[in-house]
Amino acid sequence: MLLSLIFLTSLLMAAFSIPSIINLAFKKRLFDNPSEIRKVHKRIVPNFGGIAIFTSFLFSCSLFIKSDLVPQSNVLMAGGLILFMTGLKDDIIGLGPLVKLVAQIISGTIIAVVADIRIDDLHGFLGVGALDYYSSVILTTAFIVSIVNAFNLIDGIDGLAASLGVTLSLIYTYLFWNAGEIGWSYLSIALTGSLIGFMFYNVTPARIFMGDCGSLLLGFIAVVLSIKFIDISSHHHVVFGSVKIESSMGLTLSILIIPIFDTIRVFTLRILRNTSPFKADNNHLHHRLLFLGLSHMQSTLVLVVTNVLFIVMALSLQNLDNTQLISVLVLTVLALNGGLSLYIESFKRSLLAKAHAPEKPVMVKSFGEEILEKITEN
Repeated sequence: MLLSLIFLTSLLMAAFSIPSIINLAFKKRLFDNPSEIRKVHKRIVPNFGGIAIFTSFLFSCSLFIKSDLVPQSNVLMAGGLILFMTGLKDDIIGLGPLVKLVAQIISGTIIAVVADIRIDDLHGFLGVGALDYYSSVILTTAFIVSIVNAFNLIDGIDGLAASLGVTLSLIYTYLFWNAGEIGWSYLSIALTGSLIGFMFYNVTPARIFMGDCGSLLLGFIAVVLSIKFIDISSHHHVVFGSVKIESSMGLTLSILIIPIFDTIRVFTLRILRNTSPFKADNNHLHHRLLFLGLSHMQSTLVLVVTNVLFIVMALSLQNLDNTQLISVLVLTVLALNGGLSLYIESFKRSLLAKAHAPEKPVMVKSFGEEILEKITEN
């Protein structure tokens, strides 16, 4: 009952607050800049949806979740507030990547040190088990920074980042509930409601974007939930239906695989081309799907369904250890990306062939030929 109430409260608050945010953005002329070549939107659209997401999420958590259910909630909100304010300032006046990176490191360190939510055990991945404190803090902070950036980069078309966020938050709601971590389940469903309320205005044609204040916050909450799940699974009996979770790191990777793979891929390509990994381009997964002629919502659907299929695969292969499962997931995503690349190259060749194909001459029939053709038809 309370789970449903938290969901509805966050959903309704986000949905009802966004029209006011849109109107205010137009009055104050605060818009997303569509002038960059990499932009796939050519309309003027406000990009402050993250305000509605954060406030509705914060309101629901503060109202319904008791502090003893999530003792680290105050620290979690403090870390999220740093990224929210950083993203909001970037949306309004723009910030350099170094400033945002410093903010992400500070938030990650707060979670690892103050909240003590850390990756302290790799559970046999690559033969590594328990980590010492300093290695754990460094790894946790690096992981938080990576996932926050990944969600910031994947937010490029209508509905994509929010849909991936809804997918992961629903999965974690169910997993935390089955593990007996009710507070974390409540926190996850609050995020779900906030994102769905935002999505009412973010589907094509989008009336508002979540902006950096939304994508940075979404990545932050997503990675904290992931780290907490990995920690809980090592101390609790966690099940998904009839499946006992044995390889929690592999399952976590499957939940985050789309933003993680997209970020690694574009960063690698940028470095190979001797450009800065932080230099924006139009080579993300969603850009490639748009190039093939898919709409925004079709591209979003393809990527979300792919994400769900990876989660199903990870759940089906829980008999494997973390190293084996992660290896299978990595090989599968590389194979899919290779297949997509081959198809795109074939599509490009077909477009070039059509562009260079000689036009067929138009035969102009004489009046007499047209009369004879009509007679023979009859």
